[in-house]
Amino acid sequence: MTQREVKSMPSEDCDVVDRELLLQSSDAIDRIGLDVFLAAVESTRGYVTRVLNQHGLPGEIDTAMQEIRVIAWRRAESFEPARGSFGRYAQGIAAKVVLAIRRESAVHCGRFTIDVDTDRPAAGSDPLDLLVHRFEMRRCIAWVREAVSERDWLIGLELMLTDEARDDVVERLNVSPRAIRTARENIAAAAWTTRAALRLADRGYPNTRQTAVECIPEADGLRSIAVFEPAMLRDAAGVASVTGLSKHRVHSRIAHVRKLLVLASRILDGETI
Repeated sequence: MTQREVKSMPSEDCDVVDRELLLQSSDAIDRIGLDVFLAAVESTRGYVTRVLNQHGLPGEIDTAMQEIRVIAWRRAESFEPARGSFGRYAQGIAAKVVLAIRRESAVHCGRFTIDVDTDRPAAGSDPLDLLVHRFEMRRCIAWVREAVSERDWLIGLELMLTDEARDDVVERLNVSPRAIRTARENIAAAAWTTRAALRLADRGYPNTRQTAVECIPEADGLRSIAVFEPAMLRDAAGVASVTGLSKHRVHSRIAHVRKLLVLASRILDGETI
């Protein structure tokens, strides 16, 4: 592709892939074919849309597609036709981009924190803001307390009172380090679900399964399990094959997800405790 051809391309094509990238990669794209390249990249949209919607990340679809375009363009020179079509090459790039977005989302969802007081107003704030904040925290804590087991709640309290001194908690309560990790994860998931459900309920969202699913955290594959229809959740082997989780972990995950969905549904229904 010559510079003249690049400059004469329709503006919408240049919006898809930066003009400078076209000029820098002309030899590789000439070998592949611009039409083939654009068609191959666009063919990944269905996969990207399905997976990101499934994991509650519809707002990331356009970002993912643009990232796929740029990465595919920059790596065009490394494409080897002997190993398959460029469409297959683009699908591999799309899979990695989607996985990276999912991992980043899981990090940002507050995966292993039991601190539900992250939005506390700064010192010197309006007293009314502090009052509202305390009310919100009381609501949140009450629902989390309702959703977790007695042992998990006791472990969580000990961790907070000892500033996360896990060894001391293990000795004092005579529990294993694994029990400590499980309690933290269960409380974190319940807190994340509670805060999401309260926000949606306060905004008037209806109590539907889709709304409840949006309240489930992405961490540890919980939301990827929550998107299954209730009847499908009885097939642990099928869930394991789709999510990639091991079969022995899927059973406990399914039970946990069901509890979280019930928690979200009760909050969305306007129940009080």
